[in-house]
Amino acid sequence: MTLLPRMAFRNVLRNRRRSLLTGLMMAGGFTLFSATLGLSEGTYGSIIDMFTRSRTGHAQVHAAGYLDKPSLYRSIGDLPRVERVLDGLKIVKAWAPRVYAPALAFSGSKTVGAQVMGIDPARERRAMRLEAQLASGAFVPDAPSDGVVVSARLAAALKLKPGDQLSLIGQGADGSIANDNFRVTGVLSASESSFDGPWCLMHIDKARSFLALGPKAHEIALVFTDYRKAREDAALTAAALADPRLDVEPWQVTEKEFYQAMLLDRKGGDITNLIIMAIVAVGVLNTVLMAVLERTREYGVLKALGTRPAFIFGLIMSEVLILAVLSAAAGALVSLGLNYYLSGTGIPIPDPISYGGVKFTRMLSAVSEQTFTRPAVTVLITALAVGVFPAVKAARVTPVKALESR
Repeated sequence: MTLLPRMAFRNVLRNRRRSLLTGLMMAGGFTLFSATLGLSEGTYGSIIDMFTRSRTGHAQVHAAGYLDKPSLYRSIGDLPRVERVLDGLKIVKAWAPRVYAPALAFSGSKTVGAQVMGIDPARERRAMRLEAQLASGAFVPDAPSDGVVVSARLAAALKLKPGDQLSLIGQGADGSIANDNFRVTGVLSASESSFDGPWCLMHIDKARSFLALGPKAHEIALVFTDYRKAREDAALTAAALADPRLDVEPWQVTEKEFYQAMLLDRKGGDITNLIIMAIVAVGVLNTVLMAVLERTREYGVLKALGTRPAFIFGLIMSEVLILAVLSAAAGALVSLGLNYYLSGTGIPIPDPISYGGVKFTRMLSAVSEQTFTRPAVTVLITALAVGVFPAVKAARVTPVKALESR
């Protein structure tokens, strides 16, 4: 060990109580920062999972321009090839094709505008949680039939319940009038469903027949193995499909408003973390400055013996660095245990949130690389930044004045 590190380490141990208190402050800041990040990642992860698995998926495949201007006639070309490619991608955990069309819904003497959604119940069951959103009745049958599931809003408008008849009139893709009678098998929840409009869900093959659409789809919802890589995986999927007539967009694009609201909320958490680290910085600055003032005579002697200012500056910065590294290591150990504990038990939410058939009852933490690297880097940079002023002050001390100080 060279002279500078040995002297720095000795100086840290000279006033053990002060060093311990400063270290505890930095370690505490590290732990709070890490726990906040862990809870933020875990909570947002749960919310994103609830939101994307309720209907949208982690990404969606459409015909080019469909999201900007949805149309019955703008469907995915060469659907069998697209499905084969998706089946061969390891990053795609599940996928589900869908068709959409507007229609007029009739029941008795009442009429209301509705949105038809054709789904593959078996694939939706693997990819989404649509069935969990039912309030009464049964889900869309796995085989094509006249059974449909309606949203709570459509059921309320037409006073529908399971077993009732429903008539739909729309525009067929071949220019004909789509007209057929259906039987309501189930009604979606009013408070725990992602379908808040007048929706009517039916088997995709029945919807294709009703709309004279043929073996086509307007959308394919994708579920990846890791939602956090939705952007990257969407780009990889687009590259694998290699079709300029198709768009593959992640949930951050298809649900832009939700994503922007989430980012805005996260900024509040970043402000909290900044406040935590500002408190730590003030504590470190106070400690280092007091240590410099107490050892002014010592620095004067060193300067009188010919010690360069750069050495004194490096000595104080080394002390700060040693203290910060030890504190960060201690904080990382405590944070690891705390985040693992919170990832399993979580923090109960007094008023649970329900969405898409999933009830969010606890704030769970996430253990990831970011929950340790960000606090570690922040603690080290903060400590070194606030150590610069006392170090410069000590390096510029005049030997005569320093030896006169008490």
